[in-house]
Amino acid sequence: MRNGTPRHLADPAPVRRRWRLWTGVGLAVLLVLTGFAWLGSTGGSRGDGDGRAAAAPPATAAKAAGAISTTTAAAAPTTAAKPAAKGPKNLLANPSFEAGTQGWRPLGGARLTRSTEATEGGWSLRILADPSAAGPVGIAIPDATVTKASNRYHTNAWVRPSAPGTTVTIGLREYHDGKPVPGSNTLGWTVERSGWRQFGAIHVASLTGSRLTLEIMARDLPPGGYLDVDAVVLHILPNQ
Repeated sequence: MRNGTPRHLADPAPVRRRWRLWTGVGLAVLLVLTGFAWLGSTGGSRGDGDGRAAAAPPATAAKAAGAISTTTAAAAPTTAAKPAAKGPKNLLANPSFEAGTQGWRPLGGARLTRSTEATEGGWSLRILADPSAAGPVGIAIPDATVTKASNRYHTNAWVRPSAPGTTVTIGLREYHDGKPVPGSNTLGWTVERSGWRQFGAIHVASLTGSRLTLEIMARDLPPGGYLDVDAVVLHILPNQ
């Protein structure tokens, strides 16, 4: 009987197997599609996050650039606003003779004029010796300042004599009631060969209330010689 049964009556089992197979494939495809859809939605969210992250660096860079620009801009005025380092105050009103010979007087019959050969500014002072006789000539400020006992007064100047080997002195002397205070004279000296040279002296005040006189002298100029003087300084040194 089995052998006589038509073949198509024995086929239901393979059909069920094919249905189950296609059902399984369909479920697998559905799961895959669902997975892709889920990944796509997640990817979109991540894309939004990446978009925000991508937008953040320009903002951060702009902030950073702004910070750098602000710092630089702030630094420049600070640097420009810094005052230059200054030494003690110069007590002389006309130290470089830009105002002519104001405040200075000649010594030893000297004639005073100005020269454009200067170490600073536009002018120096030229002290001219007598054209017919040799001798010391110079300049002085009679009342350069009023002293305070034990203060240290420092003076210096740039000098240039016309003749090599000329002895040049710079001195500070105290006067009280119109008379020189004994032992209050301080001298600095130099023997010039050629060119400008700076030299000076330090004076410790003997009394309070003395008038301090500043003198610069060329001791042995030949007749018709001269001494150029520039950038004279007188100031009080800090206490040690």
